[in-house]
Amino acid sequence: MVGTAVGPVRRRALVVGSGMAGCAAAWWLDREGWEVVLVDKEAEPFPSSYLLQLDAEATRVLRLMGGQQILDEVTFSAPETSLRWGARKVREVRFDTGADWRLARRATLLSRLFAHLPATVETRMGAELDALEHRNEDVLARFVDGSSESFDIVVGADGLHSTVRRLTLASEEQSVYRNGLSHVWINADIPLPEGRAVIASREGMLMLVYPFLDTDQTSIMAVVPVPSTARPDMGMLKDRVCDAVERLGPEMRAVAVAGRKSQDTKLTRFSQTRLPRWYTRRVVLLGDAVHCIDPVSGMGAHASLPGAKALAEALRDTDDVTAAFARYEAEMRPFARTAQSITARAVEFSTGVQGRSRAASVAGLAGDLLAAVPAVLTRSTARRRATTVADSRA
Repeated sequence: MVGTAVGPVRRRALVVGSGMAGCAAAWWLDREGWEVVLVDKEAEPFPSSYLLQLDAEATRVLRLMGGQQILDEVTFSAPETSLRWGARKVREVRFDTGADWRLARRATLLSRLFAHLPATVETRMGAELDALEHRNEDVLARFVDGSSESFDIVVGADGLHSTVRRLTLASEEQSVYRNGLSHVWINADIPLPEGRAVIASREGMLMLVYPFLDTDQTSIMAVVPVPSTARPDMGMLKDRVCDAVERLGPEMRAVAVAGRKSQDTKLTRFSQTRLPRWYTRRVVLLGDAVHCIDPVSGMGAHASLPGAKALAEALRDTDDVTAAFARYEAEMRPFARTAQSITARAVEFSTGVQGRSRAASVAGLAGDLLAAVPAVLTRSTARRRATTVADSRA
């Protein structure tokens, strides 16, 4: 009797969420030989037209994913930035982040990342997860439409309001840090003078004013105290922010006028996901679902893209998914924890929220920056180790 050769069985992964973290996870897992199903409860998941920043590390990983064309076509170099402060007189210092820091419209970039997925990744838009059942050798995923499927692992990359996190690790109330601050977002139909971004800490708010370099528009985002019990008056908040923008300098007056006229506005709450553990059994969280830093930081892409790569590589090196999840968390948590602390202290310092003294906030920021050094060294060592392993396998 002639035997029939049986090829290796591909492990199956369910990735929940088609944002930056989810698309990156699907891409890297597929590259490592996984059978990947990517689902999102939204049929059209990329509605936002606001800015998203990629730092040098995020652009490096996107290039490794074969995304140079995406960077060339839908992102643009981060502009020179003017940092301004002062209670009475506006003081200023300028700096440049370098060519590897990029800006993009969130919806456009995420749509291109989704289109960049390999054909071998199965995508299901409008598929909403309802329950997860842990079994001895797999996880059974049940969907709202009544269907169910088994997977070797589930990756929850479904954002701040994560269903996977709620079903497996913690409720939103238990896992999301809020401090009474909100973001006021305004897209103004006017080019930013000289194309120079402005970051300002004045008048009890933190303001970020950036140009849309692909159109004649300006993005205004301000972090302001808004009591959670109050019903916010968006018109009043918009006027307050634009009044403060106007006082940043003579060249900002036209931007403030256009901002007051804008109907393209929204209000979101300052939020950070903080969890004691990022995984349980065969389920792991990624991106904003587990370590949302907050949009004001501009560091979300830094955490999401390298995090997806680190997770896939940890799973490649062992069949023990729990050990792989632990390795991924150990590599990414130091950066996420430090970035969260720095961001929260900075916005709370600028707005005077939480009743903390400025001296205490400055001392805390200094401590966070010192803590960032070993985090950076850990990430660099991990990258060198991964490169050495890859070279030895070549």
